[in-house]
Formats: sequence, structure tokens, C-alpha cells
Amino acid sequence: MSMNRREEIKKAAVGHLLQYGYEGTKLADIADEVGIKKQSMYAHFASKKELVVEIHEEATKQEIAFLTSFFDEHRGTPLRELLDRFVVETKDRYSNNRNVKLMFLMGFMPPEPLQELFITMFDLYSHHLLHLLELAFAHDPTVRTNPKRGALAVHTILEGLSAKLIFGSPDYYMQASEATFSLLWEGLLRGDD
Repeated sequence: MSMNRREEIKKAAVGHLLQYGYEGTKLADIADEVGIKKQSMYAHFASKKELVVEIHEEATKQEIAFLTSFFDEHRGTPLRELLDRFVVETKDRYSNNRNVKLMFLMGFMPPEPLQELFITMFDLYSHHLLHLLELAFAHDPTVRTNPKRGALAVHTILEGLSAKLIFGSPDYYMQASEATFSLLWEGLLRGDD
């Protein structure tokens, strides 16, 4: 029962964090939503900070595991197809999973008291993605560019596109993705080193 309640609290907290931000989220409001007294929250989490850190750590680990699984599952897929699928999958995960949405939001706009930790955690995700992109570049013989350079270029684009998800909309993200990657494929990845 205690674990179930803990998960309920985290689920409610994600909604509050997305709606009100870190500063605007109140433990009393979360407690009220899950039907417990604020004092009972402390049996599960010592503070709002502890609650938010646990949620963010779980979401980051989940997304790092997703990256590993996605790139393993699509190993050998031509890079262009792989990236197209990845862009769509990222949009879908962001749109349908509030924990993913929160991870990206906190990675781009971390609350002041947790800034260093959340940036470090987002960097773990980001560096893992970069590493997997390098491997994907190295395994596609049709792409004639240095895998490190190609991966860094695509990684930079993907981080920029992430901002479109956070501050724009999924539709705008897809439009920007299609425009950007079509230009990339027209020349940058097919030509000179």
C-alpha cells in the first residue's frame, strides 16, 4: 500500500510541476489531490525537493533506457530512416508521457535550487544520445562523413528540435524536423568531410 501511495503522490506531483512549475507546486495541494494530509506526505518524502529529484531521476533513467533500447532495436537501419523514426518516437513519448515532458522541461529550465543536479542529469541523457548517434553514423556505409562530426551535427539539431517541443508544439516540432533534416540530407551528410 505504501509503494502504491508513493506512486500516486509522484503521479500527482508531475501534473502540478507541469502546470505550476517547481516554485508554484505545493506539497499541500499534492496531498489534497491524493486524499491525504500534508503531514502524511512526509512519511513518503522528506521534502518537495526529494520528491522532485526522485521523479526526475526516474524519468531520466527511463529515457536513457529508451535510447539504448531504440538504437539497439534499429541497429543496421539506414541512418536517414533511423533518424526519422527517432524524431517521431521522441514526439510521441513527449506528447504521451508526462514524465518525459517534465524531464525535458526541467533539463531546459531547471528550478534554481536543483539547477546543477538537473543539468548534470540531462547531460547524462544527452551524452548517451550523442554516443549512440556516433555508433549509428559509423554503421551506415552510405553516409560519408566522420561519425563524430555527423553525430554532433545531428545531436545539435535534435537538441534544438527539443526546444520546439517544449516551447512550441508537436506539429511545429515535426515541421521543423522535416525542413532541417531534408536540408541536411540534401548535402551536409552526403558530401565533404
